[in-house]
Amino acid sequence: MKATISIAAVVICLFFAACDSSKHPEAATGTTKPEATAAASRIPQTAPTISATPNPVPTGSGIGTTTISWTTGDRSNGQVYVSADGQAEQIFATAQQGSANAAWVQAGKSYEFRLYGAGHAKLLGKVVVTGAEH
Repeated sequence: MKATISIAAVVICLFFAACDSSKHPEAATGTTKPEATAAASRIPQTAPTISATPNPVPTGSGIGTTTISWTTGDRSNGQVYVSADGQAEQIFATAQQGSANAAWVQAGKSYEFRLYGAGHAKLLGKVVVTGAEH
């Protein structure tokens, strides 16, 4: 009986050893190593951007609207501030990316929208928007 158990144990060990694909690279074709999956799933970093559409903003005799779009490029939270005619900045929006309407652009005024990294510490980009009578 001991011989039967020993033979069965050897057969089971041989079976599992034969199934180990690391010893048979040709059997592993098409599989992905965990390290490769982790590297491939990283989201690539892109350059931060901020833009305004339209620009200049048609205002007629009153006010006009522009859409500010931005991305920090690295999935970090960003802050968009606006300064009208060189005045103190005011928060406009907060998100890693997005768009928001500025529905208060006046003719003859200039608005600078600045994209900062989290904490208002690093300027990532800016766009100057002007209001134009049409």
